[in-house]
Amino acid sequence: MTAADPIEFCPAAACAAALVRLEGFINHLARLHEHAQLARSQDLMRQLEAISGELLLAADEARTRLAQVDAISAAGAMAQLLAAIRDGRVRDDAERERGRDLEAKAIRFLANANLYDARFCGALSQTRLGGRLHVPNDREQMQQIV
Repeated sequence: MTAADPIEFCPAAACAAALVRLEGFINHLARLHEHAQLARSQDLMRQLEAISGELLLAADEARTRLAQVDAISAAGAMAQLLAAIRDGRVRDDAERERGRDLEAKAIRFLANANLYDARFCGALSQTRLGGRLHVPNDREQMQQIV
C-alpha cells in the first residue's frame, strides 16, 4: 500500500484525522446555532440541530473505527492514546471501555516500537495499564544488568 499523505498510510491516523474534521464541523455548527438563536430563526435552528445530530453520530462511529483499527505508525498510536484519554473522561461505561481498549492498542504499538515511556504515558492517561504493558528497552535492560 502506498500513500502520498503519511496520515492516510496509517489506518488509526486516518480515522483520527476524519474525527478531527467531524469535530470541527460540529463546533462550527454550534456557533451557527447560536447565531440562529440570536436571529430567532426556528427553522434554521431545527435544520442545524438535525445536521449536528448526524455529525455527532458520524463522530461516534469514527471513534469506534479508531478503536477497531491497528496503528502502524507512531502518529496513529498517539492518536489512539489521545482518544483513549478523551474516552476515559466521559461518564459513559461503553466509552470508558473503548478508551481502555484504545489505550492498550496504543501502548502495545509504542512499546513494540521502543517509543514508549511508561511514566510519561501514565502521567498523561492517569491509568495503571502502562505499567503492566511496559516493555523495557535495551538501554533500561543494560542499566538493570550493570
